[in-house]
Amino acid sequence: MLAAGRFVWRGVLAVMKNLTRSSILILTYSSLFGCTAPRANNPPTSQPATRPTTDVNLQRFEYVAPKMGTVFSIFLYAPDKAVADRAAEAVWARVDELNRTFSDYDPNSELSKLSQQTLDGPMAQPMPVSDDMYRLMEYSLDAARQSEGTFDITIGPLVHLWRRSRELNQVPAPERVEEAKKSVGYRFIKLDPEHHAVQLLAPRMRLDVGGIAKGYTSREALKVLRKFGIDRALVGAAGDVSIGQPPPDKENWTVALASLEPKDTTPATYASLRDYGVSTSGDTERFVIIDGVRYSHIIDPATGLGLTDRICVNAIAPDDTVADWLAAAVCIMGPEKGLALIERTPGAAARITRIEGDRVRVWESKRFHEFAGVSPGTAKD
Repeated sequence: MLAAGRFVWRGVLAVMKNLTRSSILILTYSSLFGCTAPRANNPPTSQPATRPTTDVNLQRFEYVAPKMGTVFSIFLYAPDKAVADRAAEAVWARVDELNRTFSDYDPNSELSKLSQQTLDGPMAQPMPVSDDMYRLMEYSLDAARQSEGTFDITIGPLVHLWRRSRELNQVPAPERVEEAKKSVGYRFIKLDPEHHAVQLLAPRMRLDVGGIAKGYTSREALKVLRKFGIDRALVGAAGDVSIGQPPPDKENWTVALASLEPKDTTPATYASLRDYGVSTSGDTERFVIIDGVRYSHIIDPATGLGLTDRICVNAIAPDDTVADWLAAAVCIMGPEKGLALIERTPGAAARITRIEGDRVRVWESKRFHEFAGVSPGTAKD
């Protein structure tokens, strides 16, 4: 997810300058169930609003920086540039802190050091971890239980095997997949709440939180902004977007939802949100064709291979951490089981698109219409 490696997450978060000031176009073409490598170390940028809001005491500011192997963006309203700049710098510092915690590329990250405890066999005793790590472990185990093991952060050995196979352009040998599976299973993670510790119960485990950590990080970024008195904000990490209070003159933020349509196609579906999270996961750009079969970057723990199903999921939930793992899990589960998971998740909604033959089919959860937004092109300034 986060430090040096070979994969790049090709999501793009862009502001449509010609639209209303609360309208954000999220062009997210993949959400990685694994980790990604960093882009070039370009400096963060910021821009003040080009138009004043109806509230003369607040101005709009935008910040963009390469973080966690993707592009993070902040859209916020603050009384002046000095406050906005301080808040944005604090957000970047928090994101960097979480990167050092959750990276599976950095051998010195907290996550990597935890996995390394199993190189010679299962951990004999629990290892104390940071508050962030413990909270993410709780989220991840709940996600695994809710998805019946479809979402599983112990999938690292299979992710590592598949990365190598992509480089070689060949499907991993069945015996290697079966060997890797011996170290995979969320039940191998044991939490010790009294000592705030984690114990891994299988040898050669490799944790991979790429399907949940960016949602958690985006949510944490909003918390940082609130410490500066900024609650009218949106933070995006490619396919994961945490949404706070709306702009001063709007009821909600309007977000365009990516699908399996080509990149240059105008989005047809929008969500209207506040104090919510939205995440997109799917197979659009990140795939490999081996022996005539198209494999997604999203790995099914049951098979150890990339999905061959052409699917895209937009998941909406009160917490972007939850939206993040839901999007990844539903991609693997498919429309029927995936929608059942969405319906039993409090406050959640989803839209699923899948290519079947020469057509694109669409499924929407029962609550999805509650978040339906109007195309910015029809909105009034």
